Amino acid sequence: MTKRPWLRWTIEGGMALWLAAMLWYRFVPARVEAPTAANAKAFTLTGLDGKPIAPEAYKGKAMVVNYWAPWCAPCRLEIPWLQKLQAENGGRLVVVGVVADAGEYARAAAMMQQKGVTYLLAEDSPELDRAFGNPAMLPTSFYLTPSAHVAHTVSGIVPEYMMRRYAKDAMGER
Repeated sequence: MTKRPWLRWTIEGGMALWLAAMLWYRFVPARVEAPTAANAKAFTLTGLDGKPIAPEAYKGKAMVVNYWAPWCAPCRLEIPWLQKLQAENGGRLVVVGVVADAGEYARAAAMMQQKGVTYLLAEDSPELDRAFGNPAMLPTSFYLTPSAHVAHTVSGIVPEYMMRRYAKDAMGER
């Protein structure tokens, strides 16, 4: 028997709170916002190499526009889920990773090439900021319908099962 039971309760309680916080962070998006009235029809994309991305690659398809940066740990956690999401949905859904930190374009391109990522990678631009606003946190994802209406906006990490659900909404499958 210990003379300080409060110490044990404090340690066990702290560990339980830490575990609950980690599970919350891992499986619950930080904030699901109401769809915005973004002018998503009016944007064009520029690849990380500075060259324009042909609009045929994404116009008229459901899209996930994911703002991220290589230094953002939750962003990196979402990468394989986004890759899988695009692969599962063939030509109906396009994922675009918008690198939010201009100083990280080269690092982002190298990292994604090393990981075998095949979805579109784009530079952030004033044009995208006008279309979507300037995300307050990373990652932030916009789920767009084929007619470029914002179906969902999520700030924070999105669990894989929720990505699928939001993508189905954007593709009109619900």
